Amino acid sequence: MAEATNLNIKIDRHLKTQADRLFNDMGMNLTTAVNVFVRQAVLERAIPFKIHRDVKTASRAVAGINERRVAMQEIRDLLTGIDGQNIDLEQMKATRRADKYACSECGWPRLYECD
Repeated sequence: MAEATNLNIKIDRHLKTQADRLFNDMGMNLTTAVNVFVRQAVLERAIPFKIHRDVKTASRAVAGINERRVAMQEIRDLLTGIDGQNIDLEQMKATRRADKYACSECGWPRLYECD
């Protein structure tokens, strides 16, 4: 047998207890079970069982990314004029301020009285 070395891993205490019981029922200890797993993985050059991902969680993540992409594109579209030129943000702010304080009847700033 090849020279053995130690492998230290962290595992949930409850999970370790369950695994100890399972592998004891199978006639081996946790160390032997881990060695079986590692040897099989090396032989197959892959994890020796299929791993499934939570499709619902992955779908929600992808949907969130797509929503952010759409929102970013909408912002880009707003910041790009019809002729493809970038809008001056300072001019946009000034226009919004002017519109906010403009008289609804004549359009002049509310500082002046309408005639």
